[in-house]
Amino acid sequence: MNRYLRLAPYWFLNFTIGFGWFTLAPLVPELSTRFDVNSASILLLISLYGYTMVAFALLSGYLSARYSVRITLIVSGALSAIGLIARGFSTGYDFLFVFQTVAAIAYPLALGPVGAIAQSVDSRRSHTIVGISVGILFLGMSMGAFLTPYLYSALGKSLTHTFLFDGILALVAFLIVLAVVRDYPVEYAGKSLRGVFRPGMIKNWYVGLVISSLSVMFGGIAANDLISHGASRAVALTSSGSLTGLAFLGSALGAIILPPVFERIGNMRSGMVFSSALTLVSIVFLTYYLAFTADIPVLAIAYFSFGFFGNAFWSMAMTSTTRYVEDPARSGFSTSMYSVATNLGVALIPVFYGPFFLGHSLLGVIITSLLVAVGFFLSFTLVVGSHARSGAVPKAE
Repeated sequence: MNRYLRLAPYWFLNFTIGFGWFTLAPLVPELSTRFDVNSASILLLISLYGYTMVAFALLSGYLSARYSVRITLIVSGALSAIGLIARGFSTGYDFLFVFQTVAAIAYPLALGPVGAIAQSVDSRRSHTIVGISVGILFLGMSMGAFLTPYLYSALGKSLTHTFLFDGILALVAFLIVLAVVRDYPVEYAGKSLRGVFRPGMIKNWYVGLVISSLSVMFGGIAANDLISHGASRAVALTSSGSLTGLAFLGSALGAIILPPVFERIGNMRSGMVFSSALTLVSIVFLTYYLAFTADIPVLAIAYFSFGFFGNAFWSMAMTSTTRYVEDPARSGFSTSMYSVATNLGVALIPVFYGPFFLGHSLLGVIITSLLVAVGFFLSFTLVVGSHARSGAVPKAE
């Protein structure tokens, strides 16, 4: 079987996880009414995916290293299918919370060891494989946000039917993974994880933390900021949903397109510098127009651009962590550590920094721009060379 064709079931699994995850976003008002809870409780269901990444990403990397990638993907597919199908039969919020958590655990198990998958399939094209794998997850998130209102209407405005649609997609993904996963490499199992962490990885973690945290934060505060500029609640909610969907769509396309392009021409350093520079430009426009003008057309371009260039840089920084280790098993654990650091930022920064940005517009624009500017300067130092050998620290070529 063609090595890239073997990745199709894994990519489809990622798509269904993202789709099922952000099906909830457009349904927040309906879910609040159905389960008699406030919107914060429903938003918590969406945030569960970030929390489970923090809690389970290292476990997924450990399982892929000590045993095999097969185990993590099978368990991921099974949990996603069980959780998404079961939530369709929720009769109360507690039941929904439990099975949303079950479904959310599939996320770190699938994405955490992506470095091991990329290195074992084709180490020369690891940026391409990681970029597409991450991009397809975001494509699923974007499609979930964009298409769910139409699916909800087409399925009789039934939350049960809408959730079961997600569950069926997840079940199909699980069955395909189960049938194909035997072809995934196992020769990397049983490796020691000693020496996986290197201090240089902290630079990569910073990039991942800042970009992912700001992406989530600006998706969450858009509606409140538009309302503060005089938009009606209905217009603000609709516009913020569109802006968030555009950011995710940009994230998907950026990760799928840019890393493969720069890897093919053999200049990942230029790719990192280019994407980080345009990430900085787009965040300056995004923060300024969100804080002072709320110009929707400009914001639409800025949100899409920040997603496109930011997630491309995020993906390349993630793959860069695998350059500190020399075998796929350890690569999986290195990307798992990156995922944990990234989602710790998602769990903390939007909650505390988001309200600060809303209340201190000018200072918020300056601080945000500086945070991303640090990532731009770090792009000149992240490792892009060959893997470490015999304990040597790779150079930032």
